[in-house]
Amino acid sequence: MSKQETLIDTTDGRRLRSRDSKRRIVSAMLELVREGNIAPTAEEVAQRANVGLRTVFRRFKDMESLYAEMSVAISEQVAPIVNKALGHEEWWRNFAQLVERRLRVYEVIMPYRVAADILKFRSDILQTRHLEIVRDERERLMSVLPPFLLEDGPLIEALQAVLSFDMWNQLRSDQGLSAQQAADVVNRILSRLLPETSLSDFCSL
Repeated sequence: MSKQETLIDTTDGRRLRSRDSKRRIVSAMLELVREGNIAPTAEEVAQRANVGLRTVFRRFKDMESLYAEMSVAISEQVAPIVNKALGHEEWWRNFAQLVERRLRVYEVIMPYRVAADILKFRSDILQTRHLEIVRDERERLMSVLPPFLLEDGPLIEALQAVLSFDMWNQLRSDQGLSAQQAADVVNRILSRLLPETSLSDFCSL
């Protein structure tokens, strides 16, 4: 093997090790947050990932960068649910499908979203990401509603509030409801806001 080939193999090996250690660090962060450790320290992440503390900060310049990477990983995890095309002609069926998917996503991301919401006030990255998520949720909601409903400003704000993560977290964490019980509450409120629709067959968990 030539010196050039040896150098290429060495470089490729380093890149693979770098990607592997970065993946393990992000996975460790996700595991710790999922287990209820809202703000893991770098030492805790390093221990869980079975890497040295220096490795954590070689891959991520600070913990804020690691939280940003965690946010990307979660977004990729739920993307197949969020981005799947809605499959109905009637607007209210698409709306019901959007609601069902959103609640499923909330269940997946709950521990990470709670952590991010707590820490966003001291992280510009997390605050920016939070605003992006809220804006995306609003745009997706608006995209399925018919024009005559879009003219009703207070109704739009009410729907946004009912379908927010804050509402879901209130029902699940503060009020101690199961996922299905929380979904039933959301459906009850939506049926009052949109009495012309029937959501019960579409929004179960």
